[in-house]
Amino acid sequence: MKALLVDDSKAARFAMGKLLKDQGLEVEMAASGEEALDKIATEPINIVFMDQSMPGMGGIAATRAITSNEKTAHIPVVLCTGNEGEKLEQMAAEAGAIGVLTKPPREEQLKQVLSSISVEEIVPAIEEIEEQEAGAAPGVEMDAVLAEVDKLVEGVRRQLREVDQALQQRIEEISRAAEQGLQPLQAALDKLDDRVAEKVKEQMTVDSSNQRIQLEALRQQVNAGLDEMEEREERLRETILREAQEQILALVDRKIALLKENMIESQEEIQTRMAALEARTAGIGKGLLGKAALISVLAAAAAFAAAFFLG
Repeated sequence: MKALLVDDSKAARFAMGKLLKDQGLEVEMAASGEEALDKIATEPINIVFMDQSMPGMGGIAATRAITSNEKTAHIPVVLCTGNEGEKLEQMAAEAGAIGVLTKPPREEQLKQVLSSISVEEIVPAIEEIEEQEAGAAPGVEMDAVLAEVDKLVEGVRRQLREVDQALQQRIEEISRAAEQGLQPLQAALDKLDDRVAEKVKEQMTVDSSNQRIQLEALRQQVNAGLDEMEEREERLRETILREAQEQILALVDRKIALLKENMIESQEEIQTRMAALEARTAGIGKGLLGKAALISVLAAAAAFAAAFFLG
């Protein structure tokens, strides 16, 4: 099953994409509502997870554009948001969404949404790899090198997942700390007069804005770190593949040189045997000529003797 994940936050796409892949989904990503519509028009998509708040075309508008189009109305859309409320759920239902998930969604919620739809799963094709001939050392060496490359790449991806989990935990801790810090203030507000309460509310608004600014700065740092890790992964893979190719070429050169040496030795041995055979053949030829001459002499003598005695 191919899912389209639409979110303007790279960190949110990374976290949500991991959850979807863990459920066995093939994930395509888009950073805006406009990009999501372009992908749906050109690629086979089975389900869409749409962020509610995005610059440009928001999640509600993009959902309505998908469900109101005859060519895409069959695709289920799930709205993803950080806010909860009956009004938002009503707006999502009116736009044609099949449900609403809070970010980050719990695994049970995600499974419940996936089990509520009936879409044919897409099984990825596995390309068959032709076996190398017996004794083909370069092919065996390449398989081993590529296996090591895959192990290194998987290690880098595991580190990325660990970094993402740590960042998500940190964001949740900051959010919980902010909520806990606001609770005593809320209790104090209940005991103050209206004027003092208004002043405290203003201060709370400033603190909340500061928290949002800090979270946005942290999100930008996460995005920058993810970009850097992806670049490192690509450079590492290219370096390992280049070194593997150089090693394989050197191995092939050594095998060719050894083959040439064996061919030269074989040619020399064949020439030696041919010379010995020619010498032996020449000796046999000379012996046959001598025997023929002796037989001729004996035949002539016999003829002379017969003529002498008979004549």
